[in-house]
Amino acid sequence: MVIKSITIENFQSYYSPQIIEFSEGLNLIVGHGGKGKSKLFNAFYWVLFGKIYITGIGWCSTDGLPHSAKFAMQDYEFINAKKLSEAKVGDKVQAKVDIKIENDKGIEYRIERCVVAERLVNDDWNDTQAWQVGKNELSVEYDDRMGTKIEKGIIAEQIIRDIFPEGIRNYIWFQGESLDNLINFRNKETLKSAVKHISYYPFYEKLSAIITQSKGIIEKNEAKKLRELNKGNANFEKALSEKDNYTRLIEREEENKEQIEKNIRTINIKLAEDNDKMKGIADYSKLTQKYFKYEQELGRINGEVTRLDDEQRKQVPNFWVLRGISPMIDKCKQIIKDYTSFQDTAPEKKYLDNPGRAKLEEILEQGQCFVCGSDASEGTTASDWIKKRLKEQKEYLKELEEYSTNLEFSRQFERFIGQIQDYPDSLLLSLDSIDKQYETSENKIEKLISERKGISVKKKEIDKQVEEIKKQNGIDPIKEGGQGTMIVDRMEGSRANLEREQRKLQASLDKIDKYKSQLINVEKEIKKLLSKRSGNLSSVPETEWKNISEFLEKICKKVQENARKELLHKIEARANEFYQKFTEHDTGYKGEVKINEDYSIEYDAGLNTSHEDRKKMSVINAMLSLNQEALGAFYPFISDAPTSSFDIPTTHKYLLGIKDIFGQNIIMTKDVELEGEAYNQLMSEQKVSRIYSLESKVYGDDTQNPELNEVSTIINRLK
Repeated sequence: MVIKSITIENFQSYYSPQIIEFSEGLNLIVGHGGKGKSKLFNAFYWVLFGKIYITGIGWCSTDGLPHSAKFAMQDYEFINAKKLSEAKVGDKVQAKVDIKIENDKGIEYRIERCVVAERLVNDDWNDTQAWQVGKNELSVEYDDRMGTKIEKGIIAEQIIRDIFPEGIRNYIWFQGESLDNLINFRNKETLKSAVKHISYYPFYEKLSAIITQSKGIIEKNEAKKLRELNKGNANFEKALSEKDNYTRLIEREEENKEQIEKNIRTINIKLAEDNDKMKGIADYSKLTQKYFKYEQELGRINGEVTRLDDEQRKQVPNFWVLRGISPMIDKCKQIIKDYTSFQDTAPEKKYLDNPGRAKLEEILEQGQCFVCGSDASEGTTASDWIKKRLKEQKEYLKELEEYSTNLEFSRQFERFIGQIQDYPDSLLLSLDSIDKQYETSENKIEKLISERKGISVKKKEIDKQVEEIKKQNGIDPIKEGGQGTMIVDRMEGSRANLEREQRKLQASLDKIDKYKSQLINVEKEIKKLLSKRSGNLSSVPETEWKNISEFLEKICKKVQENARKELLHKIEARANEFYQKFTEHDTGYKGEVKINEDYSIEYDAGLNTSHEDRKKMSVINAMLSLNQEALGAFYPFISDAPTSSFDIPTTHKYLLGIKDIFGQNIIMTKDVELEGEAYNQLMSEQKVSRIYSLESKVYGDDTQNPELNEVSTIINRLK
């Protein structure tokens, strides 16, 4: 089987219709993070099975979106955002993927899946209320002897199931991060499940089941006819009754055993889920610790800021209201000082003698100085000077009178001034203390606010990471992180239940062995009675058929067990062949794949993650190739990010190895540099048939920070 092409239109990050053509050999699709590799992988799976892969959740039907309350994707969000943003009210947007496949008989199938979303009245295109999304529609077109046929709905789904059996899908559509779920060295049930889905071995189980079922029917017919033919023989009827009783007990205990085994499987599944959750919690433990640390710090800072603010509010009516009056106090201090200085100085004697007032008035009256004979008539300088001197003397006498009149009051006021003249200094000291107290409080608040701002920035980054994890993985690491203790307790309870169920299973197995042993004894007694023909007992042909079926059952189980062991040995040998190819250029310790007969794969603690992952992929590839050889059904191998744990040189070696394993490989990876010797080697390899690169096209003006609806994936063919 070969995938010939895929056409994507308005699906996830793919905007306008784009086609990728494939051929036999390795088809390599290279794109760095966020360029659209996983979206392309989703396109393959969605067109065939109507599901997309969500990290941490798995495959989810788009008809069932949103998957759950914790799953962020809405029913319109898998349709291209640019196309949605361009739609007007009433417009219909169609997302469509078309794939062409040619089976091993040369019949070509054209499979198309599409979905239509209608724009409703809403201002925001990116809103759950803005879209009405229909169910996806599937059609399959192919040619047969009657001409071209187009099937839809249930019939189309059945055709796809015939092309790609359900049990094999998860192994040929290989998601790198789901590797542990497919093959886990610490859980042998994963290999057992894989063998069941992707090997020829189950045919032996079916054959064995048919023989066992036939044997049961023959035994019932044998007992019925023996009872009818030998009615009246007490010993024989008693033996038959005992046989029926033990048969019923065995059947009942087998049902009980099946229920116990079902309970054990359920408990193991829960344990695995909780273990995955604990692994996820461990993966995000540092993130969770930072989140709670910042939450705690913000709580502490907010509490301290609130306390200081409340303290300030309490102080305002008492003391802090006085802040800012220092200039006023300084002015009061100066007033007191000026007043004290003034009061301490008596009015200055101003020209009361030499000459006296009477002499000055006499000079003015005569118009001539009696000492020097100078002219002192009206209008002269001497006259003006004498008038000024007389005026000053008059003012002094008045001041002296006032001074004498208020002398007693002044003395009383001076006593009061003496009492308060130190007040300004005391008040200024108090105000300085209040200012310092206020400034200290303000500085603390300012420092806390600055600290809060820094922590808030860091927490916003954590919040972004948390939202990204919630969107990509469908889990809330903070919420799950807080449930760690509860999960541990639940796991302890599950382990206790598992131990109890295992004890019950062992008890049930012991009962079955006991009943079977007693049944064998009764059957021997019946055979003895029939062989002696005591009481004219009659035999029936079904007894021989039963003996033959028992013989065949033993042979089939033996063949089945030998085939199972042989298959595990073949898987081990083929896996080591592939592992050798994947690691042939490596140096240092590589180990080897070792598979035990109980399906367990030996864990090698000395290996790094890269080698461990390559071991797992070698086992899966081994089973797929053996299955193809045995059944003659060849499938393409399609994988997204199988090399996520590899470095670039290791990825190159893996690609050189995988190209020889399957007839067609479609590998999506970010771990190839489109330059240099390694890339040139891939370009020159004959079995590397196609190489494409994925790039982002930004339609908006801001290429550094584009909006969601401005970025789409562009496919470039390089080979």
